[in-house]
Amino acid sequence: MADEKTPADQGDAVVIAGVVADDEGIIAEGAIGVQGDQAIIVARFADVEAARDAYTDLLGAETAGTFDIEGVLVASADTDGKINIVKMTDHKTRNGFLAGAVAGVVVGVIFPPAILASALWVGVGGAAIGKLRNVATRSAVAKDLASVLTPGSSGIVALVRTNQVEAVEKQLPKAEEVKSAPVSDETAAAVKEAARAAGATPEA
Repeated sequence: MADEKTPADQGDAVVIAGVVADDEGIIAEGAIGVQGDQAIIVARFADVEAARDAYTDLLGAETAGTFDIEGVLVASADTDGKINIVKMTDHKTRNGFLAGAVAGVVVGVIFPPAILASALWVGVGGAAIGKLRNVATRSAVAKDLASVLTPGSSGIVALVRTNQVEAVEKQLPKAEEVKSAPVSDETAAAVKEAARAAGATPEA
C-alpha cells in the first residue's frame, strides 16, 4: 500500500489556516504554504531569559544588515499550553514594519485561536487582529510549527526570507528545537497587510 501523501507532497501551493476580518469583511487571509520567498521560524529555549537574549541578538543582527527580518517576538506557552506574548518591541525593521506586530499576526496564523491569550492582540492592532479565526482545517505544517512551543516553554517566532533561514538559525545556538517552513508569497503579503491594518508601519 502506498504511503499517504500530504498536501505538500502533492505540490499544493497553500492550505488556508486563518483569516483576519472586521465588521466590514475580510482584511487578509493567512495560509501556510510550500512555496515562496519567506519562511516562518519557531524556536524553543530552556527558559524565557534565553529566548529574550536570542530576540535581542536577532534584532541586533537585523539592524546590522546581517539578514532581513520582517517580524519577530518572544512568546511563551503556560502549563495549560495557552500562548502569551512575552516581549514585543516597536523595533522598526529595515523593510519598514514593526517587527513585533508582524510576528503577532504570524502567531495568529500558526496557533489555534482557542489557545491564544486574550491579551495577546493588544499590542498588534486590538480589534482587527483579535478577530482572527479558523476557516478551514489547520494544515499539518502549521501544527508542526506550533508544536515547538510545548506547555511551560518559551520561544521565538519570526518571519524571515527563505534564503536566510540558515543564517537566522545559526543566530539561535541555544535553541533546544528549531523548525521552519516556507510560506506562500500570498501568505506573506496577507500577514503584512493585516499588520499594516493594525498600524504596524510607523510614520516615517
